[in-house]
Amino acid sequence: MSENVKAIGVMFGLVGGLVGTVLMDVAMMIIFVSVGERPDMFFAMVGEKVGGTAVLGLAIHNIIGASGGFVFSLIVLNISALELTSVGKGLKLGVAAGVITIPLGCVPMAIWLGEPVMNVVAFSIVPHLVWGTVLGWIVASGLLRFTTRS
Repeated sequence: MSENVKAIGVMFGLVGGLVGTVLMDVAMMIIFVSVGERPDMFFAMVGEKVGGTAVLGLAIHNIIGASGGFVFSLIVLNISALELTSVGKGLKLGVAAGVITIPLGCVPMAIWLGEPVMNVVAFSIVPHLVWGTVLGWIVASGLLRFTTRS
C-alpha cells in the first residue's frame, strides 16, 4: 500500500472518528434525556473535572473520538489481515473497535469521574457502537472509493 493511500486512510480515520463521535454524542444525549437526566450531563462532568464547562467536556470527548479514528486507521492500514477489502469488513472492524473502546475508555473514565463502572458501561454501549459503525463505514467506503479511482 502506497504512502499516499495510507495518508488518505489516516484522514478518513480522523474524519470517521470525529463524525462518529458527533453522532455518538447525539445518541448519548438522547439516552440521558430518555432517563430524565440533562442531555449534557456527561460533558458537564468531564468539563468540570478539568476546570471548565460542558463545552470543554464536549471538545475533549470529540478529540478523544477523532484520536480513536486515527488509531483505527493506522491499525487497519498497517496490519495486512485487517485490510479493508469491503465496506462490510469495515463495518465489522468498526463495530469491533466500538466494542473495544468500552473497556478501554469507559472503565477508566468511570473511575476518573468517580461514577459506578457498570452505570457508565451500560450508558455507553449504544453510543460506542454508533461511533464504531460510522467510523468503519467512513474509513472503508472512503478508502475503497479512493483506491478504485487511483
